[in-house]
This record gives sequence, structure tokens and C-alpha cells, in this order.
Amino acid sequence: MATVTVRDTDQAAVAFAAERATVLIEAATAARGGATVCFTGGDTAGRLYDVLADEQRPWRTRIEWPRVHAFWGDERHVPPDHPESNYGMAARTLLSRVPVPPQQVHRIRAERPDAADAAREYEAVLPRAFRAAGRDDLTFDVMLLGLGEDAHIASIFPGSPLLTGRNRVHDGARVAAVWAPHLGAWRITLAPRAILDARAIVMVVTGAAKAGAVHAALDLPDDATARPAHLLRDADDRVEWIMDAAAAARRRASPPA
Repeated sequence: MATVTVRDTDQAAVAFAAERATVLIEAATAARGGATVCFTGGDTAGRLYDVLADEQRPWRTRIEWPRVHAFWGDERHVPPDHPESNYGMAARTLLSRVPVPPQQVHRIRAERPDAADAAREYEAVLPRAFRAAGRDDLTFDVMLLGLGEDAHIASIFPGSPLLTGRNRVHDGARVAAVWAPHLGAWRITLAPRAILDARAIVMVVTGAAKAGAVHAALDLPDDATARPAHLLRDADDRVEWIMDAAAAARRRASPPA
């Protein structure tokens, strides 16, 4: 069963997430000589990255950044210097401030005109990058994820074809280009099987706007097609939910999942 941690404020939740991410990266480095970390986008993630890079906070010096390989769970179909780029946000708040070698930063090249080409390229990048990290599999040590207000994860939205049949976990590519009709835009995302292969999945969610999504993700009956976060139930105790009281507010009226 997934663990759920609730802190009173968003600052406390982000600090707790920083500690958990650091512990997991430390453990991976000790066990396997380095850490394969999959980053996410969003405002809460940006605050987490800023805290991890802060020289006045304890986590920056505990992580052996030269041993980290950085990946992304999804990306907007924009250039890396675009304000909406997930890579760009992580670069500004974290990677430009810590000594991760540039060759160990494996971004999705979403500036390619065809999102499908960007997805195919990242599919090919993953095995090369994992070999460079000394790995013989494609298992992320730490998968950081946020939660959308519609209970989506990465860029796997309700009704996505990635959620149908066995493809949602076992079949098909590990990376896909998906059209998001409600956004009128393409996204490039890890497929469910790539997400669920992670050794540890850390969900960080803050704010009252996410309370309904948290309730849907943790308390409602299983329906991954309507609520993609339900995919994480297949990962059982490898998932940690970290949230503030505002995001957890609707859980008080509901029985545990």
C-alpha cells in the first residue's frame, strides 16, 4: 500500500519531499554507484528543486550530484528555453546550481517539429543513458511526479490511448507523443510501463486546487481511464504521496482507499 504523508503547510510538505528524495538518491548511490532520477514539471516541483539546490539547506550537500543522471517524465512540445518547458524549469531552479555533468542530463528534445520524432528519439536515448549510468535495465531509481487537477500524471490524461488494455502497463513503447485535445497541444510522455518500473515513485502535491484530484486518486474506486493516477496503485508500496493539508482536505470526509 502506498504511504501518505500530510504536512500542515506547503513549505513543510516540500521540505519533507526534499528529505525523502535525498534519502532515496543517497540509497541508490550507495547501492548502485549512482542515481537515475526522473524529474517532473509544475509549480510545486519548482519549489522542491529550489529547496534541493539551496546552499542554506541541508540537502544540496548530501546528494552526490556528479553521480546523478537526470531524466524527464514528460515534456511540453516547446523549445528548452520556453517558459513552459519542464526541462527549462528544472535547469533554472536546480541543474544550473548543482554539479550534474551535462552529459548526464538526458532531456526530451521537444523542440523537434514532430512530437512523435521527439518521442522516438527519447525512446532511443533511454537505453544509451542507462548504460552510461552503469545499468543493464531501464529502471528509474527515483520517479518524481505531480498530480493534475484532473488526476493526470506525467502527460497521461483521462481517456488517453495509453490507458487502454494491457498497453497501460506492459505493451508498446516506453515513450509516446500524445495529443491533448483540451490543451490543443502535443506532449511527450513516459508511458505507464516506464513510470511503474521505477524503484520509488514520489508524488508531491500542494494546494487546495488539488484537493479533488487527491481525493479521486486515493479514495475513489479503481478507474485508471478516468483517473490516470490510479495507475500508481499497481506500484503498491513503491509509491509515496506527500502533500500539504490543503491538498489533503477532502480526504477527511472519505474512508481510506
